[in-house]
Amino acid sequence: MGTLHRFFCPTCAHAVEVSGGDDAGMVCLTTTVVCEECRQLYDVTIAENTGSANAKRIPIHCPKSGMHKVKRWRSPRPCPKCGTSMKKGEPTVLWD
Repeated sequence: MGTLHRFFCPTCAHAVEVSGGDDAGMVCLTTTVVCEECRQLYDVTIAENTGSANAKRIPIHCPKSGMHKVKRWRSPRPCPKCGTSMKKGEPTVLWD
């Protein structure tokens, strides 16, 4: 079961609900990415969770455009808007 958390920036008040790194549900594996073009955090699917080592991997990408440059983001990392460390809040959603 995956978990989303509310991450917020104390400096610019940017807030988002993401896993904050690698996460897994019954159907898929996800990771949190930062898009350098959108300056936003997203959770993206990286593989089908088949329970086997041969799970089909999916390249990380920006959900807005496959042309945008993204990189993995793990808590605690800088805010994509202003660069201040984001704070991790309480869990907000359990997903499967």
